[in-house]
Amino acid sequence: MFGSKKKENSSHVRDETLTDNSNKIVVGVAVLLISVVLIVAVKIYTASSINSQEKTIAQGQQAKDKSQKILFELAKIGKMSKESEYRYLKELKSIMSPEELQKFKNSITGIASTHNVVINSLNEGKQVPVSIYTLFSINFEAIASFTDYVNFKKDLSKTNFKIYFDQETIVRETPSSPNIKITAVLHAVVLKNKEQLMEKNKKLYEKMEKAEMKQKEKMKKVEKKQKAKP
Repeated sequence: MFGSKKKENSSHVRDETLTDNSNKIVVGVAVLLISVVLIVAVKIYTASSINSQEKTIAQGQQAKDKSQKILFELAKIGKMSKESEYRYLKELKSIMSPEELQKFKNSITGIASTHNVVINSLNEGKQVPVSIYTLFSINFEAIASFTDYVNFKKDLSKTNFKIYFDQETIVRETPSSPNIKITAVLHAVVLKNKEQLMEKNKKLYEKMEKAEMKQKEKMKKVEKKQKAKP
């Protein structure tokens, strides 16, 4: 009797050691799972951050490339505009100012006398506005031999300004005369504020002119070397 009671009582005794170990295992597993989750989360966040940084860097590089391209285009446009302005200024030098027109008009008589051309009349004609310019006309009548008149026109054409003859009529002075009688209109393009424009852009013109001269000298040297080759 007593033996059986002992056995029955012993089967209901709790093992405190086993209970404590179970709790530790549960806590350990929980900590492990939390650690794994944290590690995975950190890796995902890190990968996402790296990907985001790479995208940001790529975008930054693209923006940098675009900026450099835009700056290059602007620089090219700036260069083109300077070259265009220089070409315009070169063209402008061949156009007269009102003062230069007067000087040119006064020089006609002197050039004519050099070639034995007699100017009978010389006066200004119509003034026709063309855009920002004015087309001036000079009417003249003259008597000379044909050769002298041709040489007179050649000398006039040597001027640095753009001029052209219009309504030119040539007849023999008299049936027996060796001379011819000429009536013609001489046209010249005039810009009122030419001098101001040239003065305003003087530095640019001189700089571009100097660069152009250097380029021409360089090309001459290259051509000279090529000709010298056997």
